[in-house]
Amino acid sequence: MKTNLTKSALTMMMALALVLSACGASVPSPAFTSTAPPQPSATQTLAPTFTPTVTLTPTRTPKPTATPNMTATQQYNDFFAVVQKIHDAGQISTTDGKYVELANYEDEVASKLSYSWGNTSVGAKNFILQADFLWSTAIKTTNLSGCGFVYRMQPNKDHYLILLDAYAGVKLASSTDRGTYSMGSPSNGNKKSADYGSGPYHARFTLVVNDLKTYVYVDGTYSGEYKLLDYRITESGPFAGAVLSATPEGYGTRCTMTNIQAWIMD
Repeated sequence: MKTNLTKSALTMMMALALVLSACGASVPSPAFTSTAPPQPSATQTLAPTFTPTVTLTPTRTPKPTATPNMTATQQYNDFFAVVQKIHDAGQISTTDGKYVELANYEDEVASKLSYSWGNTSVGAKNFILQADFLWSTAIKTTNLSGCGFVYRMQPNKDHYLILLDAYAGVKLASSTDRGTYSMGSPSNGNKKSADYGSGPYHARFTLVVNDLKTYVYVDGTYSGEYKLLDYRITESGPFAGAVLSATPEGYGTRCTMTNIQAWIMD
């Protein structure tokens, strides 16, 4: 069962100082610079500018009834097969967890190298998060843009941002009060560049976060892993859908996420 919430914006101003590397993890250098956090109703610019809107929230886990919802049961079974696959790959130590469905997410940002994210009361330190991404840009550009997630959002707004770009693939950044730093592309995974066509682009994105590691799958293919920071952004925190804009023209970059499912292992 899915519930839509009202939009809730989280925004912050950041100045871009590093182009995210298109291949391999790069030596961290500032990618964005933070400014004082705005009020919830404010707009943000990243050099990225952020304009967060739509929110995600969990619904209760489907429970058996005398007349079971066959669609919900199938969705659960399909997602648990993903959990089992990740466990078999040794990326999580147990299949124990709580299944959560989240409301669809849709947002657009028309400011170059800016990102926004939704608001959700769901969070964890260790989890699996999956969604179907559909994104497009108002003009043809190879600047970094697309759908993704923020996760482990800390009370001081430190967080990770992971993104799927149609040209550069998967990119991760860590954002703290010292700035936003590129963590490059995932390692030890599939090195082939995906062909997303001319757009709108679509893909099924699966994010696995377990202690100090993040693992990524795109359309069921293993893209690789990241080693996370061991001194910051290590605690449980909310996660949410996000969109990064490549251009200020027209609607900028638009992202829609559907079939958002999570497996909470905390």
